[in-house]
Amino acid sequence: MTTISPFAAGSYVANRNTSQLLTLKNQLNDLSNQLSSGKVSQTYGGLGTGRSTALGAQATLSALNGYGAGITAAQTRTNLAVTSLTQVAKLGTDARTALNNGLQSVAANTTAGRSIALANLQTALDTLNQSAAGSYLFGGRDTTTQPVLDADTILNGTTDSQGNKLAGLTALINERVTAELGSGGNGRLTQTSPSATSVQVTEEGNAATRGTFGFTLTGTPTTTGTALNASITGTGPASLNLSLSAQPTAGDSVSFALKMPDGTSTTVTLTAAASADSSSTTSFAIGASVNDTMKNLSATLTNALKGAATGTLAVNATAAVTQDFFTGSAKGGPSGTGIMPQQRIVYDASKNPISYTPATATNTVLWYQGENSYDTSTNPPQPTSALDTQSVQVSATGKVGTGARANDPTVRNVLAGLATMAFALPTTSDANTSATYQTVVNKAGTLLSSSDQTNPSVQDTVTQLSIASTRLSNAKTTNAATQTTVQNTLDGIEQAPTEEVVAKLLDVQNRLQASYSVTASLSKLSLVNYIS
Repeated sequence: MTTISPFAAGSYVANRNTSQLLTLKNQLNDLSNQLSSGKVSQTYGGLGTGRSTALGAQATLSALNGYGAGITAAQTRTNLAVTSLTQVAKLGTDARTALNNGLQSVAANTTAGRSIALANLQTALDTLNQSAAGSYLFGGRDTTTQPVLDADTILNGTTDSQGNKLAGLTALINERVTAELGSGGNGRLTQTSPSATSVQVTEEGNAATRGTFGFTLTGTPTTTGTALNASITGTGPASLNLSLSAQPTAGDSVSFALKMPDGTSTTVTLTAAASADSSSTTSFAIGASVNDTMKNLSATLTNALKGAATGTLAVNATAAVTQDFFTGSAKGGPSGTGIMPQQRIVYDASKNPISYTPATATNTVLWYQGENSYDTSTNPPQPTSALDTQSVQVSATGKVGTGARANDPTVRNVLAGLATMAFALPTTSDANTSATYQTVVNKAGTLLSSSDQTNPSVQDTVTQLSIASTRLSNAKTTNAATQTTVQNTLDGIEQAPTEEVVAKLLDVQNRLQASYSVTASLSKLSLVNYIS
């Protein structure tokens, strides 16, 4: 028996109505989701042609957020570095000022000056170990290793894990000064009296030592008056010969120069006077006889040689050791295996100092432990830029350098200047105090000028880092403006306007309700109802 399917009569209209109702229902669901979530779609596919723009905007925002995090961390690091180096520069500047002011009251400024300089040196060393979020600021690329050893180890040495005794700065200075002064404490010179009216000063007899340690005679001595005679005879070793042919007149003098290993020289002048203190380094008393006068001259000469040795010579030696010590580095350098101080003393079988040899990591403290790369393509090799050892990406194509090293040459000079003050300022008040103090002013003052007066200086590094901090701030502002623009673009694509969604939702609800009503009415329609 053949049956007629319900689909036969009006099935197209019925299917169409059903499809339209489902479409309206889907629209209602989409609009409801947009109203609750505020988003046009839960997937990028639902964004239509805007999906490519949205994906690009999301990538840009993600990159900007990364730049922002890096900039924030770098700003903290850079600002701390600026503060730390400013402190180092101030320590150097204040020390130099104190030295110069102390010239007017040497006796009151020498003893306390040593203690203050040592405290300032320790403060500077501690400052160079500053860290931010667990990363050290002054170790170059190496942010995990403490860049500077503690002050006690640097000053007093230590014993390594292998049992090797490592000499610190104090021991190196004492060793060098002792070698320069010699057993007589007068710069390795020998003073004798060939006769009752003459005195002779002879250079170091050991040829290997002479000229490398202690004083040597240089130039031609000069005299005033007719009673004093002076000449230099011999070579290798040379001798200064002083004699009296008669009683000198008050004011008569003799002058001669003593050359130091660094090539500089100091002049000793002895002047006859009616009376003189027995500790004087410049004046000798005219005695009752020529013999007595020569005894006085000889005593003053002894004082003068020891004064020049413990003053000028010792200060020069101390400054040389401190500068050499702070060139040391446990890592890097031209060879990549560190930089060794060059002035460890070599002794002969008789314990005479005869030359220098580079230090080793097993006999000398290497104060700097951070990264210390060199550009070996140059001749001679040069340290790479400290500023570039740390950098932060601030944009797709922009980087800002924020690195620094504790062993920057200007920082090393300030440390050496403070150390020279701490170890070379005179500790007693005597006839030689003022001259020694002036030598410290000359040597340490020059080194301390690296804090703010030389080119480059520590202050120049502070300026570089301050500029880097400003660049970071500018980049942060630019990125924030870019982020706002990109976010607005993304919001225009992804965000569903509430007012518009509500209006559409009400429209769809009304249409769907009307469709349901008509459909319900049609479903009740029959031939009987239609006829009746």
